[in-house]
Amino acid sequence: METLELALEEARELVPGGEAVSVSAKTGAGLDELRAALARAASQVAQSHKADSAARLHVDRSFSLRGIGTVVTGTLWSGTIGEGDALRVEPAGIEVRARSVQVHDAPVERAEAGQRVAVALPGIERQQVRRGDALVTPGAFAPSYRLDIALEELEEIGKRVTVHHGTAAVPARVARAGRYAQLRLETPLVAARGDRVVLRRETTVGGGIVLDPRPPRHLDPERFALLERGEIAATIHAPIRLVALSHLVDGELSGVERAGEWVFSKAWLDELRAVLGAQLAEADPLDPGIDPPAEPWAADIVPLLGLERRGSRLYAPGSSAELGERSAAGAQLEVALAAAAPAALKVDDRELARFLETAGSLVRLGDGYAVSRAAYDAALELLLAECEAAGQISLGRFRTLVGCGRRDAQLLLERLDADGVTRRVGDARVLRRAASR
Repeated sequence: METLELALEEARELVPGGEAVSVSAKTGAGLDELRAALARAASQVAQSHKADSAARLHVDRSFSLRGIGTVVTGTLWSGTIGEGDALRVEPAGIEVRARSVQVHDAPVERAEAGQRVAVALPGIERQQVRRGDALVTPGAFAPSYRLDIALEELEEIGKRVTVHHGTAAVPARVARAGRYAQLRLETPLVAARGDRVVLRRETTVGGGIVLDPRPPRHLDPERFALLERGEIAATIHAPIRLVALSHLVDGELSGVERAGEWVFSKAWLDELRAVLGAQLAEADPLDPGIDPPAEPWAADIVPLLGLERRGSRLYAPGSSAELGERSAAGAQLEVALAAAAPAALKVDDRELARFLETAGSLVRLGDGYAVSRAAYDAALELLLAECEAAGQISLGRFRTLVGCGRRDAQLLLERLDADGVTRRVGDARVLRRAASR
């Protein structure tokens, strides 16, 4: 009796979460207790399956049947599968459709999570799907070369193991972080948060619970601990697409900010507001705006910051352009343009030129040149009169009428084209319909 108690105690130590039952193969003693324990274990497994989630069946066999084609079998870990369902073989990424479904050799309309299932897959060769593959709802599970796990060690894990998951056995390197590890796999697996894995060398050396089936490569013990506690929101700082967290989140994600398809922390949003505020404070008074962040999340998140968007740039509310210390330079440029009219002048200070154009003092041309607003308006009037009289105007005729050089005439005509006044037809310009007086 003492030997039996020792054996039971050792079994409980090896499998802490399991139920140890003593059974005699000779007398049959304990068989009823074993059946009851198995029923309890089966009940718990059935409850753990998620019938309302995406389908995932780990394939243990594939074969061909005359008149049916390729058939795969396995245990349906989650979701349901029925005739006509679109599915995907992972990690190969092959799109398939279920022709028929059986449970224990009997046809069913829909197989449920936890059942042993056979699925007929027309249009695919037997060799294209094999033991270790997974049959899943398209887009619901992505193959991954990395798994973050909480370790359960029976003996020293070592740096290389074989990872057993579903029906697959994959060699992997182990990167440790205390009682956590990242398994870096030679071939990808289709896993989900909460899955269990077994780690073996010559014998079983341990196992683990999957915390993140598609983790980043770096090891972060704090992140591991948060994931283990289910504090997914606490692992999020900078924006990440909510769909990218679907493998970690079951249901609604609370404790984060959300905009469009993005989730992020309030602390990160405050940091972004401070960074952009500092950039606005240092912006050129001639144009006190800044370009928005060139990030895919900008369109959804920037509107939360309370800034004004004018065209393609962002401004502090109520801010306006000012010359400030460059008032004298602006006045000198206006005088120089008026004196040079109708000729154009090269303006090196493009911000100043943009400010004066907005204020109505000048018109910018190509190649960094500009003319006074009065000179541009005068050239416009001459062009309109000529086109209305002759139907068109050439570069030479325009140059003569305006009284400027060829380069300046060409630049003026190109600006008039850009303003929608004229369009080029061969070597001449004609008025656009909306430009006639």
